[in-house]
Amino acid sequence: MTGLEGLILLRPIWLGALPVALLLGGLAARASARRGRWTRLIDADLLPAMRRRGHLTEAGRDPSPLLVACSAVLVAAGLAGPATPDPDAPALRNLDAVMILLDLSPSVIEGGGLDDAQAAVSRLIDRHAARPVALGIYSGESFLVSVPTDEPETLQTMVGVVDGDTMPVAGSRPDRALAMARRTLADAVVERPDVVLVSDGGGLGPGALDLARLMASEGIRVSAIFVTPDAAPYGMPPARWESLAALADAGGGAIVHAGDTAPLEALLADRRGAAAADGARRRLRYQDHGRWLVALALVPLAFLFRRREAA
Repeated sequence: MTGLEGLILLRPIWLGALPVALLLGGLAARASARRGRWTRLIDADLLPAMRRRGHLTEAGRDPSPLLVACSAVLVAAGLAGPATPDPDAPALRNLDAVMILLDLSPSVIEGGGLDDAQAAVSRLIDRHAARPVALGIYSGESFLVSVPTDEPETLQTMVGVVDGDTMPVAGSRPDRALAMARRTLADAVVERPDVVLVSDGGGLGPGALDLARLMASEGIRVSAIFVTPDAAPYGMPPARWESLAALADAGGGAIVHAGDTAPLEALLADRRGAAAADGARRRLRYQDHGRWLVALALVPLAFLFRRREAA
């Protein structure tokens, strides 16, 4: 182990100052060499006194340019912010939670779409275990199954046992599920949340669309997974892709089929990456060692102020 595992640069733009510092050091050394030519013009008896007072140095022997260049390089490297992961960093758990809303309305249960819905939810939980995941279920009413959690195994168990007898109230009110999701994410102080509605599109109306727009304005992205039933149950409306697509559009998210969730998974992963790259959060999770390099830059400068021998 070198102690440099996970080394990153918090402010890499400062690396551009390194070649500038080296160039200026080279120019200063060249100018110093020119100053050494004065020894050919000054009286030989005067040269020792001028050298003792520090007014004159031999050509190529003045260390000042090298010392200044070395100090400038160390300062530029320090300002670039070399950092390693901080083992004592605060746990920022709820920055990018995902909340899944599973539709258990009669049209999904009796239409034969529950298996596909459960499989889609299970895939989302597996693929995004690095993000805290919350789970809600709804029909005519909505119920919170779990707040954002880092234990996907627990959610997998819950998803696997839901069925037609889980919900005590019939109907389909996705607007109530969205309102519950909004409250839950606000209580958890989530800053970059995603809400994923897994449904056949039933029960969607102007109220749900307005709520999705409101959530999008608050930074909550709403996406959807469309569940296609085997057959529309007698007396119930058919599945509505268009309604669910309108909801995803209003919420600033995406809509995918339950059998192919890869595009949605990529979208969720992008937001995860954005949270991890946030500069302020990253500085909380890393130890900045740049200050020590800047302090070290004072060492070569100290030699420039050494005491000169009096004449």
